[in-house]
Amino acid sequence: MTGKDAARMTTGVTELTALLAGIEQRIDHWAAATTAWLNVAGGGGGGKVTGSAIDKFIRPTVKEMLHEPGSVVAGAGFVAGAGLLGPDRSYIAWWQGEDLERVDALANFSPQSMSRYVKTEWFKVPLETGLPHVTGPYIDLLCTDEYVLTFTNPVRRLGDIVGVVGMDITAQTLERTSLAALRHIGPGAALVNAGGRSIVCASPAVDAGDVVSPAPEAAVYAVGRQFRIFSATA
Repeated sequence: MTGKDAARMTTGVTELTALLAGIEQRIDHWAAATTAWLNVAGGGGGGKVTGSAIDKFIRPTVKEMLHEPGSVVAGAGFVAGAGLLGPDRSYIAWWQGEDLERVDALANFSPQSMSRYVKTEWFKVPLETGLPHVTGPYIDLLCTDEYVLTFTNPVRRLGDIVGVVGMDITAQTLERTSLAALRHIGPGAALVNAGGRSIVCASPAVDAGDVVSPAPEAAVYAVGRQFRIFSATA
């Protein structure tokens, strides 16, 4: 590898690291702000929290995410677990697109609404682990009907996890924002999730969701909390 090639690879890794760090930091700050709100203005001390209060707090942040120049976010919101609004209720405050289309609002009026979310990876894992999680790429049948990554962080009230904030980012958007960086790394470079599934690959032979492994000669870089870059795929 020439010095020029090494510099290009370093540039590509740096750009992808910055992209993912920006996404993760954004949702970390949002989770912290939502936790703070729930423990003070949102009914701190164990008082009643209402769906309308949640909407009023969550929607402006989602609107900002969706409308800011260069945004990579396709949809975002908050999903409450059982206990926050009632013992047998979940609640979803989630919007998508430039028109801020409300997602699945009717589920908030159904006693069976919890079943739509409690078994999903993006909801269940943060509640069980208490840690941020990334789900995907997967086909998002509840919202975008596209291949997406869903970033979710747990939100707490009085120390207990009571829901998640989350952001959907389509694989198409990630391809648009990261393909140039991957090409700097190599013609077969790929950004993969923790399970080894491709999110974006510089090779047109690899699609989002394909299981890939690093070529024997490949360099492997850890980026973000749950991703890796292979400089070449087998």
